[in-house]
Amino acid sequence: MLKTCLCRLAWLLLLPICAMPGFAASPAPVLLTHATVIDGTGAPPQANMTIALDGQRITAVYPDGSRATPKGAQIKDLSGRFVVPGLIDSHVHLTGAEPDIAHYATHLQALVRGGVTAVRDMAGDDRLVAYLAGQANSNLIPSPDIFYVALMAGPSFFAQDVRAQGSTVGVPLGTAPWMRAITANTDLRLAVAEAKGTGATALKLYANLTPDLVAKVTAEAHRQGMQVWAHATIFPTRPGEAVAAGVDVLSHSPYLVWEAAADVPADYRVRAKGDFTHIRPDAPQIVALLKTMREHGTILDATLLPFLDEAEHHPEKVGAGIMPWSYAVTRLAHESGVLVDVGTDSSGLPAGRQGVDLTALPLVHAEMAALVEHCGFTPLQAIHAATAVGAAAMGQSAQRGTITAGKRADLVVLAADPTRDIHNTTKIVFVVKSGLIQTPATGT
Repeated sequence: MLKTCLCRLAWLLLLPICAMPGFAASPAPVLLTHATVIDGTGAPPQANMTIALDGQRITAVYPDGSRATPKGAQIKDLSGRFVVPGLIDSHVHLTGAEPDIAHYATHLQALVRGGVTAVRDMAGDDRLVAYLAGQANSNLIPSPDIFYVALMAGPSFFAQDVRAQGSTVGVPLGTAPWMRAITANTDLRLAVAEAKGTGATALKLYANLTPDLVAKVTAEAHRQGMQVWAHATIFPTRPGEAVAAGVDVLSHSPYLVWEAAADVPADYRVRAKGDFTHIRPDAPQIVALLKTMREHGTILDATLLPFLDEAEHHPEKVGAGIMPWSYAVTRLAHESGVLVDVGTDSSGLPAGRQGVDLTALPLVHAEMAALVEHCGFTPLQAIHAATAVGAAAMGQSAQRGTITAGKRADLVVLAADPTRDIHNTTKIVFVVKSGLIQTPATGT
C-alpha cells in the first residue's frame, strides 16, 4: 500500500504544475510594441521600442523587431503613444481623507487610474494605513503600492498636534508604536523595533527633537534597516544637522530657510513662518547646505503645492514671500545636483468643501508642472523626479521607478509627448499596475 502511494506521489510530481488541480496556467507574456519609451532615468525618449511584460515584471525593453516574438504573446500596438514609468507621489497622507474605510477603495482606484502606481504615506494612523497597504501591495484592490512611516517627535508635539491625537485614538498620547514620543531616556532600540513592527519601512522625524536625539534615532533606524525621512527643520534641529545625522530625505523646501536663521525656535508650529524676506535662497549657509545634501545623497521632498494653497487662501499661516523663495531654493537645489522628488502633501487628490474629488486627476501632475514652470526643471527632469527619484526616496529603486528589465510592470501610456509639454502626463490612455491594465481616470 505504501509503495503504491509513493509511486502515485512520484507520478504527480512529474506533472507540469499547470496541470495539477488548483493551479492555473501562467498568463501569456504581453508585448507593448511601437512605443516611444521615456524610461525615467533622465535619458532621452526612445522611439519604436517594445516593452515585454510577464506577470508583474518587465522582462525586456528592446527595439521593435530585434527579438523573436514569444509563442502565444499578447501584442498591444502603441504606435503614436508614449510610455513613462508609473508615477510616484512621495508625500501623501491617507488617514482622514475619507469618512470611512469603504470609501478608500474608490479613492485609491482614482489614484492608480490617474497614473500613480506608488505612494509614500508620511504619517497617520498606521492601523488603517497598514490595512490599506496590505490590500494594495498584494494587488487585492486597484491601488498604488503604499509605503509608510512611523512618526517620532518630542513629547510636547503630541500635546499640541490634533492630527497626531486623531491618529492614536484609544492609545495614550506618545506611546503608540507609530506615533512615539522620544526623550533622552527612551529605549531607542525598542522604540525603533516596535515602529518597524507596524510594517513601516521608515521613521519620520517631525518636530521638537534635539540634534543629538536626531543623530541617535537615525543611527538606530539605519541599524535596523529602516530609512529616516524628516521635516527639513526638526525644531530646534537645523537642516544641516539632520543631513549630518544621516537622514535620507528632507521634506518641504520652505523649511530650508531655517538653516540661515540666527535662531531656530523649539516650537515647530512656526515652521512655515521663516524670514523669506531677508534670508536669500542663495545665502552662503543654504548654498553650503545644498552642497552637503548632494554629497550625502540626501533627497529633497519639495512639496510646493500645499504652500501655494496656504499662501493664496491662508496667508496668515505662512511667512511673506514663501512661494518665490521656495521656487528659488528648489531651483538652486536642482542646479546644485540635489535629487528632488515629487510629493503633494495631500491625500493625492484635490479636495474641496465636499471632500475629495474622486473625478479629478491626482495632484502629482500639478506638482510636476510646478517644477517645470517655476523651478527650472525640464519636462524630462520632472518625469525623472516623479519616477526614479521617488523610488529612491522610498528605498524602492531596485523594484520600480524606471522602465528596466526586472522591475515591476508599472507604466503609464500617454497620448502625447510629455517631454514637449509636461501637462501631457495628464493625457492618459491607460495605466499598467503590476502587469494589469487599469482604465484611465475620468476626464483624461
